[in-house]
Amino acid sequence: MKDAVGVGALNLDLIYQVKSLKIAGKEFAPGGEIFGGATEFSEVVRQLERQAKLVGKSGGGSAANCMYALGNMGFKVGYLGMAGDDEHREFMLRSMGSVDTSRVKRFDGTGLAISMVAQEDRSLLILSNSNDWFYVNDDDVAYANESRIVHMTSFVAAKGLDTQKKMAASLDKDVVLSFDPGELYARRGIAPLKALIERADLMFVSDKEVELLTGKDHIAGCRKLLDMGPETVVCKMGEKGSTIFTEKEEIPIDACMAQVVDKTGAGDVYDAGFIAGILKSWPLDTCGEFASRLAARSISRYGREGYPDESALMEFGED
Repeated sequence: MKDAVGVGALNLDLIYQVKSLKIAGKEFAPGGEIFGGATEFSEVVRQLERQAKLVGKSGGGSAANCMYALGNMGFKVGYLGMAGDDEHREFMLRSMGSVDTSRVKRFDGTGLAISMVAQEDRSLLILSNSNDWFYVNDDDVAYANESRIVHMTSFVAAKGLDTQKKMAASLDKDVVLSFDPGELYARRGIAPLKALIERADLMFVSDKEVELLTGKDHIAGCRKLLDMGPETVVCKMGEKGSTIFTEKEEIPIDACMAQVVDKTGAGDVYDAGFIAGILKSWPLDTCGEFASRLAARSISRYGREGYPDESALMEFGED
């Protein structure tokens, strides 16, 4: 049995250190994610290759980052997703470390994501490629049902979301569904996500995503999400820390201080830390404290260089 299985977009991440977020005549918003076409993507890459420094290259995607971090900590994890039938595929899958990628399907081009980092700001440009064709079969659902936790994150295309909703409906009741919609899904509004929210046991959202989904502040919004189905909703608020919401309580978690190098994937690492705590049967406040520590560590280096390994669990247990 797997401890966790990730379901979400799978990308090759290229991390560039840039002087500013104005690239190829376009001003990229700090913290933003843009899903571009092949022409725009190629133009940005050409300019970055001339004027910027490539500081990292690895597999990526929200669920992929989370599973990589869990695998690196020693948990047994797997992945359901799509990768291209091209030269990027093998590198990307190797960079997933101990994650079981045997069920990652091959089609079209590998998803690509450029992370542009300017001091403490970063912006993403994503070319989704094969991720737009994500699907699962009966064997994939059976694979997911042999895990303790299934963690779902976003796809660009509606086909991916529709597939996730059908898959969630087929999960056994004793499989914990963890759902992190990210800003991409949150911008769709609450109605298209209703089936996933109702089935989710654990949900991760940022304060901005809560407002996009519910039209309410993060406290009232998280309460609304709880009423829809999840037992636990975790609201991530960056430097303000996080808050864990259950039916009976709100648990504030302080952010851990860190020197910011690259914020890419910090939320994914937070999810991994929290899920690790759930797998270890820790109290919710301990899950949040561990998640906060890992997220802070992750932003102190580029890409996955700051991701946790098995020593993170041991060090935390010694505190």
